[in-house]
Amino acid sequence: MLVNRLTVTALLCALQLASLPWARAQATEAQPLAEVRAAAERGVRRELDPHLPGVQLNAATLDARLRLAACASPLEVHALAPRGTQGRVLARVACTTGAAWSINVPVDIRRTHNVLVLRRALGRGEAISAADVVVNTRVLPGIASPFVGRVEDLAGRLTRQSIPEGTALTADSLSAPLLIHRGQSVTLAAATAGIEVRAPGRAMSDAAANQRVRVQNLNSLKIVEGVAETQDVVRVSP
Repeated sequence: MLVNRLTVTALLCALQLASLPWARAQATEAQPLAEVRAAAERGVRRELDPHLPGVQLNAATLDARLRLAACASPLEVHALAPRGTQGRVLARVACTTGAAWSINVPVDIRRTHNVLVLRRALGRGEAISAADVVVNTRVLPGIASPFVGRVEDLAGRLTRQSIPEGTALTADSLSAPLLIHRGQSVTLAAATAGIEVRAPGRAMSDAAANQRVRVQNLNSLKIVEGVAETQDVVRVSP
């Protein structure tokens, strides 16, 4: 009799334990964590331009002790598109059927970029030619690069400060491209009462887009100041 009572008691305890949430979780099939990471990467890639080359996505490794119930439907993912040099975003991976769950998965973003590196040291205010740089390839965080990557982007730009040999050129280390060059023939344009008046002029200094520049009016020989509008037009206030 004692043995039977013990057996019945053991069976009742087993049934009670099986009804507990954690015990049920142990008994159900688990969602492979590799599939959760892959879903997070797919969700982030979906937010990127499909024609963007050299992008690498790597979802963070999840704790091996994490146990998520197997999802009976495809995993849903919500992710925001990364901005500029942002190197990590969160992707929310969720199961919305059965034992519903969701988890935030960090995804690292890297992209291969061309970078222009100086062959020689440059002083402040120097122009840079193709002979002054070499093209290197680097894998950088985010989808955008703070570095200048094309030789043609150096045209009309000057160094803002001294730059040592071997430095990768950033856009901030160079002045904006020049639209107007000193001594260049330009057109002075002024609008008044709905009528635009134009006159020939000669630039007295260099100027980038929307920069103020002094120009000699070749009709009156007076020096006036205007704003560089295009490569050969300076806008003057009437």
